Amino acid sequence: MINILKKLWLSEDEAKIYLFLIKNQNKNLWEISKNTLLNRPKLYKILPNMLKEGILSSVINWKRTHYIAQDPQILSNYFTKFKNDFELFLPQITKEYKNQDKKIILKNIKWKSWIKNIFLDIAQTLNKWDIFYRYSSRSDIKNTSLSKKDYEEYKVLREQKKLERYVITSEFLEWLKPKRLEKDVVIIPPKYDLFQYNITKIIYANKVAIIDYNTYESFIIENEVFATFERKIFMMLFKLLKKTS
Repeated sequence: MINILKKLWLSEDEAKIYLFLIKNQNKNLWEISKNTLLNRPKLYKILPNMLKEGILSSVINWKRTHYIAQDPQILSNYFTKFKNDFELFLPQITKEYKNQDKKIILKNIKWKSWIKNIFLDIAQTLNKWDIFYRYSSRSDIKNTSLSKKDYEEYKVLREQKKLERYVITSEFLEWLKPKRLEKDVVIIPPKYDLFQYNITKIIYANKVAIIDYNTYESFIIENEVFATFERKIFMMLFKLLKKTS
């Protein structure tokens, strides 16, 4: 119960005092100290504040001050206060969060094992029916980056959400031909082949992932403006290739 009271902005010591007095009403400072193990100097600081907040009341018995816990319903005032403060706080923190979208977050990953996490991140980050955009290199097409188990995990998540894909590549293998509506592929002419370098770029949500299959080094750029910029360039190229195919 102490943890619940702490969430209502009572300190741990205040929670101990309140719970003791709920069960043992009309106790003086010495009795509170003995049962809560809080020393008198600390109680001299805490009790007046609890009286001020209305959590406790006091009466004088035989020239001694006795303390009484107020009805627990009064704690709803704390909840209301927290709710009101949170509603004021939320727009402020949301503004700070949105400002972060203007800053570029760059993650550099140097391990082959992390490549699978990029593909899983695509499937986990996107919502149902979302679209992602992929420049597929030869190595990417052959799925050399993922074990069979990892690829199946990614594939299951992708198909559960029915994610749509636009793909630009330079090798049009039979298995790559779209069999479903959620995939659309265009081919770069051989003389403009960019994928011999085995570098893949994937644009999804507010992220752009770049994978170098030669070194298994990856980069994730997280920024809404940058991702939108890359998405527009991709679609411009995609539409031009679609017309010429």
